[in-house]
Amino acid sequence: MKALVGLLVAVATYFVMDWSSASAREPIGTVLNAAQTVRAGGAQGTRVLTKNNDVFYLDRISANATGNGEFEFKDGTKLALGPGASLVVNESVLKSKSRFQKLSLSATRGTFRWISGGSASSAYEISTPHGTIGIRGTALDVTIRNGRVYLALISGNAKFCNGSSCRTLKQSCDFIVVDGRKISEPESISKGFEKREAASQIFPFLANPNRLSSRFRVGGGSCFARRAAIRQEGKDQSVTEAAAPGPEPGPAPPEPAPSKEKCGGGNCGIGKGKGSGNGTHDEGGGNDP
Repeated sequence: MKALVGLLVAVATYFVMDWSSASAREPIGTVLNAAQTVRAGGAQGTRVLTKNNDVFYLDRISANATGNGEFEFKDGTKLALGPGASLVVNESVLKSKSRFQKLSLSATRGTFRWISGGSASSAYEISTPHGTIGIRGTALDVTIRNGRVYLALISGNAKFCNGSSCRTLKQSCDFIVVDGRKISEPESISKGFEKREAASQIFPFLANPNRLSSRFRVGGGSCFARRAAIRQEGKDQSVTEAAAPGPEPGPAPPEPAPSKEKCGGGNCGIGKGKGSGNGTHDEGGGNDP
């Protein structure tokens, strides 16, 4: 009996190991674009990725200081990496040929754009050094740098949790910052950054959507367009106030009435009248023949 149990355990272990290795060999995504140097390392070995290469479960994907890559998974989920970015596909369970039961990434540094595909929202999760992101029909940007995680929502909603502390993003162009101790309250990019340059460094895909191919542009520039509109609105208001007219002027004073004063001595005018003495302007002059 013990021998039979041992045999069954061995067979089960064999099939589990065989299924696991087969899963690692099965592509779960494809490279759409790769510029400069983007690498992957895993069960398939270390390799430089180029367009149409496959991506596999447990692949660690990274871009060098000038590299960027775009990927599409089997369910249509899209992922973009910016310069210096690094992540691992640490969980992948296919429900069908075009759906995931579970797709989980672990991001360690750099900037990423995620656009959800056709799987259930509960299938997706992104891990970061300071917590996890639950995704609900979402497009979002994540940047990990200088010990902080920055998360900006483009569409849908996302929930970031660090232990029992969570924040939910529901408004497009809102972002949060996580430093390992606390999660900031959601705030719009237009209010959260004093200068566009600072926001551009944190969210480069939002600042310049042309960094990405057209299929990855999902309103990224709108967050900065709103910021510009708010600034312009304030500028226009100040200009309008400065140029505002003062109080309406009152009616012009009436023209003085012609003087009715008589001219004495005959020297008051150059008129054509005759005589001297007390003539009007037309009567003075007094020396006519």
